[in-house]
Amino acid sequence: MNLSIFIARRYLFSKKKQNAINIISIISMVGVAIGTTALIVVLSVFNGIDTLLTEATDTFTPDLTISPAKGKFIETDSSLLEKLAKIPGIASYDPVVEENSLVKFKDKLVPVVVKGVDSTYADHVNIRQSVISGIYTLEEEGKPTVVMGYGIAAALKIRMGLSSPVTFYYPDRKASSASSSALNNLQIYPLGIFSAQQDIDGKYVITGIETARELFGIPGQISKIEIKLQNPDQAISLKEELSPQLKPIYKVEDKYDLNRSFYAMMKSEKLAVFLILLFILLIASFNIIGSVSMLIIDKKEDIGIYQALGMTKEKIISIFKLEGNLITGFGALIGLILGTLLCLLQEYYGFITLGNGSYIVSAYPVKVITSDVLIIMITVITIGYIASFFPVKYLVNKIVKP
Repeated sequence: MNLSIFIARRYLFSKKKQNAINIISIISMVGVAIGTTALIVVLSVFNGIDTLLTEATDTFTPDLTISPAKGKFIETDSSLLEKLAKIPGIASYDPVVEENSLVKFKDKLVPVVVKGVDSTYADHVNIRQSVISGIYTLEEEGKPTVVMGYGIAAALKIRMGLSSPVTFYYPDRKASSASSSALNNLQIYPLGIFSAQQDIDGKYVITGIETARELFGIPGQISKIEIKLQNPDQAISLKEELSPQLKPIYKVEDKYDLNRSFYAMMKSEKLAVFLILLFILLIASFNIIGSVSMLIIDKKEDIGIYQALGMTKEKIISIFKLEGNLITGFGALIGLILGTLLCLLQEYYGFITLGNGSYIVSAYPVKVITSDVLIIMITVITIGYIASFFPVKYLVNKIVKP
């Protein structure tokens, strides 16, 4: 065993002349352990929430979209659809009509985004599992129906079971400015309410694609084609493959292009929390400085003996640097075990619940990501190393005579 490690380990576990040094060393180790545990737990909770929101958003967000490079609508291109059907890796593709509209129910008027889809859409995106009231259907007894987000239903004060339709309004493209009827209007019965993610719930209503075409006055046209992949990780490579082939008529976007602000917000929140906890851990590391400094003063006679036996100044410095690193290392290891164990228990057993209420999940979502744990461990050990390096070098240089 290396001599520096042997002496540093003995100093860590042996009783000191001043009992306060043992207490401060334990406090330092506990502080590092608590800080490491907190970082792992909090970041894992953020990962769990991010995963939950991403999965909820992915119900409505395709892996890729193909939309017109200019304008809102374009004629349905059957040759493009046939081409997509032959591309390996594409699980499904859905022509979609999507546009802003106004919906009115009694005296309530709310802006919405109407999304017109075909009958196979629900099978591709699993929207049925998001329906919290009523049923998902685009047609009932030959009449068009609509499924709306929970936020819109709440704003309109709609409850399932009512027999009254809602009225959608959209500017009539063919109406003249002098016309008394400059708006298309269409009455549709709401038969379902879905809940996935707040921004989506307060924005989208879903109806049949032909119903949407009738409302917007665009027979035979679409807004975009939504594509789901067998492996979502291939989205970027397929986007790069399709884009040159479809330009300049179409543009190809992935879900990160479509929800850039959403993903940026999630990353910035996680980074902000990480930096705040890191700052707290940095303050806790001052205990390591105090512990190592007091140990050097306590072992002043030992340092003189080491010097007399021919130990170099650098070797003496390495002993006390290792002492600080051991305190950090043991604290980080304890924190790693505690934090990971707590997160795994929560992930598999959900012992901390969200309480009573209508939530997507019953317990706090947690997800341990190995890369996050590695970053935390490297950061904690780096802080501990810096916290012990400078005071050790300064004090040993003052005590050791040249």
